[in-house]
Amino acid sequence: MKHPRTAAAVAVLLGLALSGCQAAAGPPLTPGSTSSVPSPSSAELAAIVQTAVEDRNGTVLDAPPAPRLADTQTTAAYRAKRARDLPVVARSKAGFKSMGFWYTDFSTKITVESVEVTGWTASVHFKELTEEHQASAANGPSNVPSGYSLPQTATFRASAEGWQLDSIDPSEHGGGLPMSIVEG
Repeated sequence: MKHPRTAAAVAVLLGLALSGCQAAAGPPLTPGSTSSVPSPSSAELAAIVQTAVEDRNGTVLDAPPAPRLADTQTTAAYRAKRARDLPVVARSKAGFKSMGFWYTDFSTKITVESVEVTGWTASVHFKELTEEHQASAANGPSNVPSGYSLPQTATFRASAEGWQLDSIDPSEHGGGLPMSIVEG
């Protein structure tokens, strides 16, 4: 890449405008309800988080993949927040591309640090490690990935359909977040 400082500056500026999916709670079960939802397994929650983060990160690609989480795996508020974030990412992506840069692919690894279940809410504290490959109009695709590691918390709510992802929030804000994470 001919202008690494320009790319870094763009990434920082985009990061200041962007961060993870946040949402207000959907319709959770209440303590008096007759329905019961079994306690979630860590593996089940981790799989949903991995898919949600990959879906979010895919939005920076020229041809973003369709979301892979079923509506029953997320709250309405999560889906609404994601819908509001997509135009923000599209504008940032267009600005990045107008400067001659775009993302060609990414890889993401989630490491779950802890899971806490309290009543009808579950919190998954995890670290996201993502590497993204960029291309530039001047030099074409780069073989050297840019990357970030970000601690985050995913919140789940119990519902009649099971445990639903309600939000993903960075544990730390700022610091050159990638354009795929939209600040709420």
